[in-house]
Amino acid sequence: MKKIGLILLTLAVFNISYAAKEKVDTTFTFQNFAPNSADVVSTTDKRANFDSSSVIYPLFSSGATIKEMNKNMEKFVSMFKGNKNETYKVSYRVTGNNAYFVSILFDVTKTDKKNNTVTNYNEAASFNIKNGKILQLKDLFINGYNDALNAAVNGKIKQFGLETLDGKKNKFEGIAKSNQKFYMEDDAIIIFFNQGKATDFGNGQLFIPFITTDLIGILK
Repeated sequence: MKKIGLILLTLAVFNISYAAKEKVDTTFTFQNFAPNSADVVSTTDKRANFDSSSVIYPLFSSGATIKEMNKNMEKFVSMFKGNKNETYKVSYRVTGNNAYFVSILFDVTKTDKKNNTVTNYNEAASFNIKNGKILQLKDLFINGYNDALNAAVNGKIKQFGLETLDGKKNKFEGIAKSNQKFYMEDDAIIIFFNQGKATDFGNGQLFIPFITTDLIGILK
């Protein structure tokens, strides 16, 4: 009887250990998405001087994956390090924060001292709360989403009555196949293009918003 009890105890310990070692699925998905879910992480300003560049970016606190998030954020903002020819002034806004993601939009002013020019543009980083990694556009959508999303983007551009770039060297061809810029609000995805990428209307930037419910069918 004692032998049977010992075997059962051993099996129980094994099952607990095995369950603990099982990998948790950290794949980002909009299934059961609740845009009004409570924030998981909080942010505070962190200021840095990167070789004459003034950069303000978020430091994440609370939440299970903040160590990974902060590491990835530090890597992301390293693009703003200045040099003898270029400096950056960077600030940020938290555009979305819930139990699924945190999205940050950066306002960037780049000064080119060599050519005596100043350029204003945006960068963005959205984090998967489950693993702390920065999301790419492809992480939000099912395989083969490009055609449907491009059609939606072109539909919005037509709705806005905008003309896109059509030069031989600078023609708008829709969303980029990789590294397309975007940020998220709690209930929306905003795809954007900086100067020289999509249109010369206004300041040359183009922001195209989509309510997430409008993209049902191609969202993961």
